[in-house]
Amino acid sequence: LTSITIPDSVTSIGENAFFTCRGLSAVTFLGDAPKIEDNAFKESSPTIYRKPDAKGWGDTLADRPVKLISEKP
Repeated sequence: LTSITIPDSVTSIGENAFFTCRGLSAVTFLGDAPKIEDNAFKESSPTIYRKPDAKGWGDTLADRPVKLISEKP
């Protein structure tokens, strides 16, 4: 798994959801910032991408950088 797009209907990411997904480089969220359970991205290091009009986002999510979808390589 190298990238995944999370639909706007998802409101939370469960514990260990992407645990040890070391190849995961990008997670794109199409909705507002979800609730993140403990260790959701443990031992994975994706960049998080979001829509510019989505609510609840900061500069990081679960200690991962958050960027706009338009900044995707």
